[in-house]
Amino acid sequence: MFIDSHIHISLNGINSKDWRRVLVEGSFKPIIEILDLYKSKNILILRDGGDNLGASLAAREMARQMGIIYKTPGWAIYKEGRYGSFIGRPVADISDFKNMFDELLKVKPDHLKVVLTGIVDFDSYGQFGGVSFSYEELYYIVQWAKDKELPVMVHANSSAAVKMAIEAGADTIEHGYFITDEELHMMAERDVIWVPTLSPLGNIIENEDLGYRYPNQIQNIRRIYNEHLQAVKKAIDLGVKIAIGSDSGSFGVYHSQGFFDEVKHIKKCGIPENQVLKMAFVNGIKALGIKHSELKLLEN
Repeated sequence: MFIDSHIHISLNGINSKDWRRVLVEGSFKPIIEILDLYKSKNILILRDGGDNLGASLAAREMARQMGIIYKTPGWAIYKEGRYGSFIGRPVADISDFKNMFDELLKVKPDHLKVVLTGIVDFDSYGQFGGVSFSYEELYYIVQWAKDKELPVMVHANSSAAVKMAIEAGADTIEHGYFITDEELHMMAERDVIWVPTLSPLGNIIENEDLGYRYPNQIQNIRRIYNEHLQAVKKAIDLGVKIAIGSDSGSFGVYHSQGFFDEVKHIKKCGIPENQVLKMAFVNGIKALGIKHSELKLLEN
């Protein structure tokens, strides 16, 4: 049994605009087909990063009937005017967040997803769209969720953003591009799980059918990927808990196959496949907060 700790069911990795249009029209039938794919590959535990269409909430209900554990935040929280519109809903300030959080609790989220930064800019090395929340805002958001016993996953790129997320009490760091040794040591010391999502960049590099879209950016993409891979290797050496999350649904990362792509990328750190798969399961269970009773249901 496998665990993919970071997917987006509201995207399909190929033509996500068309995919989302189908979902907007109210047809969630394609979601069943995606869940069937996961089940056929024995990927029976999934964690979604959220969406603004209700797709992951629908997927959770469908998955339950199919013998799949599906964890979703419902929708992510992002700062108004910043990156995150397709995976979440915006908040302007803490007061706004509190009102939004009340709405979120009504759909019974499994965790809270916070979008702290933008995404990696392929055109400009080291750029990631800036940090969206202040430390005070992020700390309040994280602690508010923890008061409701909700684990918190934080989308964060850059040394400053990852450090902020760790200090605010994040349970998992998603992506973490441009991370430094300082944050790796902090994660090891504080038992924070890292989901490095290597596949979105690694797949572009390794697949000419994907790389053609980025002829002028491929050198930057390769540089960022290689540095990220080295950071993951160092993290493993330091004892940081790494969970396998493919970011399936992002361009070039296809549902169900994405998990095995991520395993392949992690293996480049010199880790045997059986150890990577063990890491995926053990740390995935912890990242998703899977209870023993839930596992027993799958076994039955």
